[in-house]
Amino acid sequence: MKARCECKTNDAYSLYGRRGISVCKEWHDFETFEKWAKENGYGEKLTIDRIDNNGNYCPENCRWATAKDQGNNARSCRKITYKGKTKTMRGWEEEMGLSKGVIYWRLKHGWSEKEAIETKRRAPRLR
Repeated sequence: MKARCECKTNDAYSLYGRRGISVCKEWHDFETFEKWAKENGYGEKLTIDRIDNNGNYCPENCRWATAKDQGNNARSCRKITYKGKTKTMRGWEEEMGLSKGVIYWRLKHGWSEKEAIETKRRAPRLR
């Protein structure tokens, strides 16, 4: 976290530090960070995730997340707001029982977001 935000030779610096993302001053003290981590759900299989991808590493903007959660929170994920809820395309596919990639395919082929989400899976053709 600190290396990718502060060390210009770090491979990830261009995605973090160069974009202006920083680590709050209080987290430069490891004991303070460790205390926050333990109080906020730290687990061996979790990694730190910024809720707002353009925001800094600080208590108000971070959480512990699974790799799947982080993938759904990536800047590259297209998010769709439908009936007042915002989710990634994959999130809507999971909620609606659709196969992975269905919503992407539908949108790419001119479907509206509403149609892409609401249309149920088609039954397989019988021969």
